Amino acid sequence: MLHYAKAQWATCALLLTSMAFTTAFRTDKDTPGGTYLHKISSPAGNTMLEYNPDKTLRKIIQVHQAEDGSTWQDIQLPVYENGRLVKTLSTDDAKALTGDLNATFSYASDSHQLQTISYYRNNAVYTQDSLVYNADGKITARYHLAVQPAKREITGYQQYTWDKEGNVAQMDNYGKQPGQNRFNLTSTVTYTYDRQQNPQQLCQELAYMMDMTPANLSAHNVLSESISTAHSSRTYTHTYTYAYNASKYPVRGTFRNGMDEGTVKLEWTKL
Repeated sequence: MLHYAKAQWATCALLLTSMAFTTAFRTDKDTPGGTYLHKISSPAGNTMLEYNPDKTLRKIIQVHQAEDGSTWQDIQLPVYENGRLVKTLSTDDAKALTGDLNATFSYASDSHQLQTISYYRNNAVYTQDSLVYNADGKITARYHLAVQPAKREITGYQQYTWDKEGNVAQMDNYGKQPGQNRFNLTSTVTYTYDRQQNPQQLCQELAYMMDMTPANLSAHNVLSESISTAHSSRTYTHTYTYAYNASKYPVRGTFRNGMDEGTVKLEWTKL
């Protein structure tokens, strides 16, 4: 699925994911022709996905393009145990087989349902995401915790409202005002979608490794997102259009926001 707010286009963070987080990975029986996302190209850079023989992710390579023409790359190396993603390592060496600890993933004891993502800096946890689910296994809230040696503090959270098609129809963002202890609604984003499958659902652990935006969680591809803030009556709308291949997967997406426009291309591979 192609979801790009303006900042996401700048970082080429198109990698999207499933709506439930209850199954570990899909198999070729679930993927027509065994087709998997291989490359994402945008003016801001490229993202390459490499896979293991069992169809799990082996490596994500993101090459970023600066305005002055210089490039740099970020590489994530996922680590699996018993069919579940348990941590990611980061490196800037494309040939490296290991790297610095980037994140760890904790699951409910009786299921594959992801509960907590812990993010590391210098081998120590500095922030966490804590996920809350409804009875259908869909994420209804995502809490952000700042981790300090003496305490953990919630700094903000999102609440998700789902439609009957398995898409996040609305996201409400909450934060604290300076000097206040209570959380206030800061912004609301509403979404519309097409009827085609979000291609990142073919490899669900992408959600664990990339940012879990509503577009990352939804079953279909975003057509529009309308953003309103708590202190303004004005609404900002971004729109997205797609070109699909014969399998109904996006091969090109175009983002528009007023005068701004960007195009992302997707390439697929068979494993």
